[in-house]
Amino acid sequence: MMSHLPVLIVGAGPTGLMMACELERHGIPFRIIDKKKEPTQSSNATWIQTRTLEIFDAIGIVDRFLKIGHQCEAINFYAKGKALAKIPLSQIDSTYPFILMLPQSETERLLNEKLKESKIRVERSLELVDIKQINNGVISIIKLPNGGTENITSDWIIACDGANSTVREKCQISFPGEDLPEQFMVADAKMSSFLPTNEIHAFFDKGTIFPEKGTLFSAFPWGSKEYRLSANLYLESPRQIFTEQEVREIVAERTYGNYIVDTVSWISPFWIHSKIVDQMQQGSIFLAGDAAHIHSPAGGQGMNTGIQDAFNLAWKLALVIKQKAKISLLNSYQEERFPIVKNIVNKTDFYTNMVLFDKSFSNKLKKFSHELSEHPHLSNKMGEQLTQIDIHYKKSPVINYEEKPNAKSPQQGERAPDVMINDSKKLYEYMSNSLHNILLFTGNNQEEHDLDKIKKLQHLIENKFSDFVKTFVITNEKVEKINNIIIDSTNAIHQRYKVNHFCTYIIRPDNYIAYYSHGIDLVVIEKFLQCYLSIR
Repeated sequence: MMSHLPVLIVGAGPTGLMMACELERHGIPFRIIDKKKEPTQSSNATWIQTRTLEIFDAIGIVDRFLKIGHQCEAINFYAKGKALAKIPLSQIDSTYPFILMLPQSETERLLNEKLKESKIRVERSLELVDIKQINNGVISIIKLPNGGTENITSDWIIACDGANSTVREKCQISFPGEDLPEQFMVADAKMSSFLPTNEIHAFFDKGTIFPEKGTLFSAFPWGSKEYRLSANLYLESPRQIFTEQEVREIVAERTYGNYIVDTVSWISPFWIHSKIVDQMQQGSIFLAGDAAHIHSPAGGQGMNTGIQDAFNLAWKLALVIKQKAKISLLNSYQEERFPIVKNIVNKTDFYTNMVLFDKSFSNKLKKFSHELSEHPHLSNKMGEQLTQIDIHYKKSPVINYEEKPNAKSPQQGERAPDVMINDSKKLYEYMSNSLHNILLFTGNNQEEHDLDKIKKLQHLIENKFSDFVKTFVITNEKVEKINNIIIDSTNAIHQRYKVNHFCTYIIRPDNYIAYYSHGIDLVVIEKFLQCYLSIR
């Protein structure tokens, strides 16, 4: 076993496993350890958002999730048992316009399966007990199952070891925030109902014991009458144990008879903590997932945010380790992810407090329902926020914002939208590599001299930047002697990107837009790439 390696991943939950999958895909040696003897056995985080499905698609495993997960196509809100508002997801801008429900145990199993195919395994019952940062690296002291210790030296550590992160503690990284003074309960149950089983249902009401507090009950379907339930309890004092009968009573009372519990297989109390580190990097150590941020489970954001942390960091770290990028590229992890994470923590905290403690919440919910009915585009906007496809890196040191695309076109810092080109091919399939993808659009009025320019430019780019980029020419019809052509015969890509002229998009390995320019200019493209890539 390697005693020195480029990366040590601490923690093998979804974030750590995602990091491992990505480092393997980028060809970076690493070890991944976890102090637990076995993977997660309970359901825990159950929402797989649209953006996460797109990420799983990028690494070639989305079909495994779709095969066993349960698709939810809308979210319904009820007040006193009566339907009040609905957020449909079917129109969001993705080839996966839904939320996939799947127990965390299954998510971890599928990610582990992906690693095993590359002959990589999680080293379990290995507990990190101390860390020493040295020049250009870290020494990790690991407690072994037999009671002995091992010293692992690595250039980098990725802390994915959860809310009680040992890495964060040993590095004395502050984790400020607040605890919500309200106990919750989650349960897995089989239930009968006439409500749609491919939609999420959330019930709001006033409390009977404490009228100044609101009650919340949510039902998330998994299929075959199986549900994850969540409810606040507004108890006078905390409790650890709850009975199946209490679950039945809560369901009957808060859903006004819309659900009938058949059986309950698991019950667990929990409290909401809302915390975030100020810095997601300290020297050679990066924090990701719950080790860096925890918050209300409202909207199923937590696990998905951690997976996106890993997807953002992995390609940058890989390029630096391979000496293909300047080390300053790593600064963009904090610059890009921290504002996103802070916004999620603040929003989930705000909405949770409003539901539970705002006496005017019922009136706000009615107003919200009215606005959705009057302005259908708002529900689509909310769906894209919830499913995390609207994430926008607005102030990144490694994104060029100089030229402005059409106002309705995808903007720099946004994820590049996937497009169904025909019945069997998507745009993302062409970009399923670990490189920067340069999309050269010919527009709708291509002329011979312009095509000659594209041929020459493509040749120059691929000769000079072959280790970093892959170029695709997006055109309406086949053109001789041009490599990597994407035939946009139905004009679907041009229409989605609102392009009708020559232009250039550069898409990063995490499928976010790094650069746009009118026309195609090798000098400008080269200048941009050299801002963080080490091009010789």
